[in-house]
Amino acid sequence: MSKTDLQAMQWFLDHAGDTNLLTLPSDRDPRWIIDWLNNLASVPALRPRRAGDSTGYDDMPTYRLAPGRFLAPEDVSLRRVRDVTVAMATRPRLRAPRDLPPHQVSLPNALDLSYFCFGAPRPALAALPIFREALIQDVLEIHNRWDTEATFQLETPAVLTLLERSPRPLWKMLALGLAKQTAELITAAPPEINWIIHLCYGDLAHRPMFEPTDLVAAVLYLNALERRLTKAGYPIPAAHIPLCTGTSAPPTDRAFYRALGHLRGNIDMIAGLVDENHPAASRIALQLAEDELDRPIRTIAAACGLGRRTPEAAVANIRLARKLARTPILH
Repeated sequence: MSKTDLQAMQWFLDHAGDTNLLTLPSDRDPRWIIDWLNNLASVPALRPRRAGDSTGYDDMPTYRLAPGRFLAPEDVSLRRVRDVTVAMATRPRLRAPRDLPPHQVSLPNALDLSYFCFGAPRPALAALPIFREALIQDVLEIHNRWDTEATFQLETPAVLTLLERSPRPLWKMLALGLAKQTAELITAAPPEINWIIHLCYGDLAHRPMFEPTDLVAAVLYLNALERRLTKAGYPIPAAHIPLCTGTSAPPTDRAFYRALGHLRGNIDMIAGLVDENHPAASRIALQLAEDELDRPIRTIAAACGLGRRTPEAAVANIRLARKLARTPILH
């Protein structure tokens, strides 16, 4: 059994206090997918295209197909089954005052994986079905072995970044295409699987790829995804919407949150707004978001997890989250 997994999961349980955790994470790579990206150098079907030490988004290694070779799903697998097997074996040793929340299986979106691998749109889109199949193979095996004990968090900074880098008049059309890609992944697995959509602004080297000015892009994408999944007869995942980047305070301007008034009512929002360095702004952001949604927000979180924080800062973040979760919001 992994002491690291045991310590990580027990840490979350110990600091949750009287609040409920939606999932129980135990992620291995503190730099998200960098270990996976570096390991692609040993895949025979790939050749280095650009070297990089992954100290930032402009310093990441990228690859190209080797002449006469074809990429297979097993070449790019995240091998989450291996990680989940270790974590699941550890869970019986955890101390918890109540039933354990589901294990969180963090999965970067296929689009993100393919783009980070190739570093260019054309080869990334061409290889997208291979990355999708690699993810689905892991998802199906994990689901078949552990069923409702696992929740899959689909993480995709690419969605908001692609929208941000495109002209706004194209956002609606682009959101439809991005939602189609996500829906194709989710509907390739049984509808009873529990998903969370995790949007973010990126966090490599603890720097976001951009600073948002509003939440229009997130709402357009999630509404488009909701329509596709509803049409396919699939439940709508909860959606983590980051309200700040972690490098600046949550906005306290009501206009920033106005797009939430258009978020479809059956999308359960996880508000990524807890910033221990800005407790007052975090509370105002929660109130403004609920005002625009016109419904309570049941789940709050940091903008992009706790990986950017020291242990002391992570404790402060969770302490603030617990306080915000217990404090009624006055409208």
